[in-house]
Amino acid sequence: MKRIQTIVEEWHYQWLYEEAERQQISMASLLRRMLTEAIEHQQAAQTLSDPIFGIIGLGAGPVDGITSENLDDYLYRTDRESRPVLKVAEPSTPVWESAYEQPVYR
Repeated sequence: MKRIQTIVEEWHYQWLYEEAERQQISMASLLRRMLTEAIEHQQAAQTLSDPIFGIIGLGAGPVDGITSENLDDYLYRTDRESRPVLKVAEPSTPVWESAYEQPVYR
């Protein structure tokens, strides 16, 4: 900590004295608390006015049930055993050439 000296108005001193008595702390401690609160308030106001925080919410997507908690379930499917294995060039849906034949993937 650094020691500083300052001059305050009489009514400042009177209020600080009474408030410090009421909270049962020293005037110096009360001043440090008040100064900390003022600095934090000022920093928060500067942070909110920073243009970088304008990007908050831009990434909001559709409400489709996919969240960061369950994204892996959609990316890394676990139902591969129940799906047919397709070759790279095969379409995912079969084309029926006739009612008597097996489906042909095109």
